[in-house]
Amino acid sequence: MRLFGSPDPRQIDGVGGGSSTTSKAVILSPSSEPGIDVDYTFAQVGIEQAVVDWGSNCGNCSAVIAPYAVEQGWVNAVAGEVSVRIRNTNTGQVLHERIAAPAAEEPAGTYIPGVPFPGEAVEIGFVNPAGGTTGKRLPSGEARTVLDIPTVDGGAYENLEATLIDAGAPVIIISAQDAALGEVDFSLWITQSTSELARLDRIRRAGAVAMGLAVDIASAQRAIPKLAIVDAPGTESGCDFKVMMLSMGAPHPALAITGSVGLTLAARTPGTIIASLLSGEAEERLRLHTPAGVIETWYRNIDGSEVVGTTRTARLLAEATLSFDPVMSPADGPAQIHLASELVEIDEPLIPDFEDTHLVDPPPHKRRTVFASVAVFAALGLGTTLIAGGLLNPPATTTDGDYAGETLELVIPLAEGGGTDTWARFIGQELIHQIPGVPGFAPINESGGEGITGSNRFASSADENGTELLVSTATTVVPWVLGRDVVRYSFDKLEPIMVNGTGGVIYGRTEAGISDVSDLVDRDKPLVFGGIAATGLDLTTLVAFDLLGADISSTFGFEGRGPVNLALQRGEVDIDYTTTSSYDSAVRPIAEDGSAKVLMSFGQLDENGKVVRDPNFPKVPTVVEAYEEIHGEAPSGPKLEAYRTLLGLTYTYQKGLWAPHDAPPEAVELLRESAHKLSENDEFNDRAEDILGGYPIVADDQLAERVKEAYTVSEETKSYVTSLLKDSYQIEIH
Repeated sequence: MRLFGSPDPRQIDGVGGGSSTTSKAVILSPSSEPGIDVDYTFAQVGIEQAVVDWGSNCGNCSAVIAPYAVEQGWVNAVAGEVSVRIRNTNTGQVLHERIAAPAAEEPAGTYIPGVPFPGEAVEIGFVNPAGGTTGKRLPSGEARTVLDIPTVDGGAYENLEATLIDAGAPVIIISAQDAALGEVDFSLWITQSTSELARLDRIRRAGAVAMGLAVDIASAQRAIPKLAIVDAPGTESGCDFKVMMLSMGAPHPALAITGSVGLTLAARTPGTIIASLLSGEAEERLRLHTPAGVIETWYRNIDGSEVVGTTRTARLLAEATLSFDPVMSPADGPAQIHLASELVEIDEPLIPDFEDTHLVDPPPHKRRTVFASVAVFAALGLGTTLIAGGLLNPPATTTDGDYAGETLELVIPLAEGGGTDTWARFIGQELIHQIPGVPGFAPINESGGEGITGSNRFASSADENGTELLVSTATTVVPWVLGRDVVRYSFDKLEPIMVNGTGGVIYGRTEAGISDVSDLVDRDKPLVFGGIAATGLDLTTLVAFDLLGADISSTFGFEGRGPVNLALQRGEVDIDYTTTSSYDSAVRPIAEDGSAKVLMSFGQLDENGKVVRDPNFPKVPTVVEAYEEIHGEAPSGPKLEAYRTLLGLTYTYQKGLWAPHDAPPEAVELLRESAHKLSENDEFNDRAEDILGGYPIVADDQLAERVKEAYTVSEETKSYVTSLLKDSYQIEIH
């Protein structure tokens, strides 16, 4: 775990890649077993949890074995190819691999789904794979088994049919209909399934019990059994069936090869869920449609043995010596770690004491041991035993007014490096020092689907003890307002911990004939607005234009506000907006030299829900004031209500932290009180000037009431926005 940088959701201090598919170790040695060339041990290294799972195999990782064995001189080429027989020590499974004899003049040119570049083709066959873990191809003795699935609320059990098969690895197979994906387009399975992950894991755990892999649901391992969701291929796919597999609780981007072995044998076993999807008997080759593309498997009978296989690729990425700095639980006396045949004694404390609540640099090590990676991997098994106890994963106690020993996780549903990510990491680091007990802090980026994927996952399976919070921003709020069918989260079913706003202005190019707001209407030629996406933050600006009755045409597809600003300066677009954080760099210079005119600010909502001037632009009229100047009266009606609603959602309360609805009230109250203390801390506010733009954190006693009002979107507003997008921009919301 130390080598991979675990436990840490980013594995930033190690060689792990922060995902279940990149947190794996392969441990190899020549075999002394007759008829076996290489012994292979596989380790699935936990990411956020301090655990290493030694109970399974990884077919994709197996692809490195034959090329490595050739490089090490353990096997030789015969008749132009290399054949390697391998024993997986985790399961006892025997694998047979073949590669072409090394030929440096012929570059590797085989592509497989899920890997963007070509590699050396490795044909992997699993010999007699059935029953490797449980001793039976069908552990329950039946092609279909009815599982009793517990509900979250402890109510009546849900019953559904599954195929339980043990081949390559134990796999539970269920239909897309039972996974709530039966009516969902296959391209949306990964996104849509996030709202079902908690239920799908309960299904997987119930299957583990039925297969004899766990005594109860709670004790089921995360890596095995695997869960596969299958459906008929559809007329256009050219495949035998569609499949999406879950790995370590999340949708797999392609397919676990050990899982594909189980799926292949299930297709050849009468009565299974997969067999019922096929138009006839399974052929020698099967084509499996996965989220990453089509994977082909084959079945052969060789010398009386069943062999199931596929083709993977391998490529040498690096040869490295890795530095290992052991950090383990404090103990009386020196800690000892057994590494291969060498005993290394570490004669200083392994976790430094902290002088205060802020992180300090650890003391320098008195001794550093550097050795080859093979020796390091040998230590992982013991490391699991020593670290996987209660020290790093204590039981949650968030209702006693003290978060000591906890870790506050912020789920950031967007990629690292953006404005929301910067905001969340800054707020999280500051907030933990206001929370009694000073918990640890773990920012977790779950990007995808314009922020929808991570938000869906949070809504379906977030820890409800008050240690996991969701970060929201306009990017995730607008799809919820629009009622997009891929959105499975709802802000009226979450508990706000804090909100924070931003502001912005609308400005135009003076050479387009813009000198004040009256130039927006009654034009001979519409002004061109440069947009990114009508269904994102741009939506508030589009509603403002409609409220004003501005003569505007729009062009979308810019990659950000910066490119739009440059296009305006080149005369390619006429009107744009910017948020407070980029005003000084993007707009102020061209406003001061006269090439652009600041027309209005979006404004802010006050405590009474009234649109008032932005404190960062006190001399700039709001959109509402601009309406009054153009039309000689105050605005009213559905358009004004829609603008006020979107202003609150996307500017006044643009970013926020949210707890699950069922989080303990004591924990929610403590977190809000801590956020309110932070908002009143002068030193914090000084540090936050650049990040927050001067807009205060709101976490007072009226927070829940204010947010509830701001996030209540009427059906009239939803209908108006939907119609505006369809009628004016030819965008239909799904």
